Amino acid sequence: MFKIGKLWREYRCKLWNEFYDPLMSRSDLIKNVPAGLNMEQWAVFVDYRLRPSTMNMCNRNRDIRKRQVIPHTGGAMSLSRRRNNLKIETGKNIGRAEMWKITHKRKNGIYVNEEALEIGEKIDELMLTNPKGGSNISPEDPIGVIFGKEHPSRVRGLSYGACLSLAFKGSTTRLSGMNHASSSSTSSNVEDKITQMENELATVKNQMNTLLAYIASRKDVPEHFAAIAANLVHASTNEASDYGSGAPSPNQVIGSSAGSKTD
Repeated sequence: MFKIGKLWREYRCKLWNEFYDPLMSRSDLIKNVPAGLNMEQWAVFVDYRLRPSTMNMCNRNRDIRKRQVIPHTGGAMSLSRRRNNLKIETGKNIGRAEMWKITHKRKNGIYVNEEALEIGEKIDELMLTNPKGGSNISPEDPIGVIFGKEHPSRVRGLSYGACLSLAFKGSTTRLSGMNHASSSSTSSNVEDKITQMENELATVKNQMNTLLAYIASRKDVPEHFAAIAANLVHASTNEASDYGSGAPSPNQVIGSSAGSKTD
């Protein structure tokens, strides 16, 4: 589908370049319809090409193409087909680095210009230090080292439709493993913090129960305050059946309070 879209865009550009004349008016351009095309569709296409936004986009793209100082010699054959043919001929995998060198050389084996020659020499140096880097496709291969981070929607040296998750599948798996290990470590840290908080909360709860029990047992505390303290102790300890921490039970608090009031 990417290839079809590219061919369709190239055909439209070729059609416009052949039939467009800046000295002709809109009506004359529409009358100059190419053979085999519907005039209504041609009129829509002419209006689209004469639109100011379209003309600005074409001028911007033309300037971008002028700044591309390293042309390639790949021709019409896609990189995937060329790579597959080379794999059949040589019997080995062809990486991005080797493909870049092939598609930037002329038939006589000379690079297209000095800029391509400099990059080719850098690729050769990196391939000498890491021979496997020339056949592997990864962010750490010579192309990734020289040109840097890839665009999210395309990968250098690969055909149409290539994306990072598929092109660098092995690297993505390693990164996923690292993220899983990191997430497991993070999960363990969170569990430790939760356990620590629960222990601290239980300690504070026991201290509060002891304080409330002391308030409820005091003779100089008003009766309704003592009853409130006893009820709070009963509510906070209702879920536990015993008190290993040393905090008094509600019965002990109430009994102690009642004994103090009657004495």
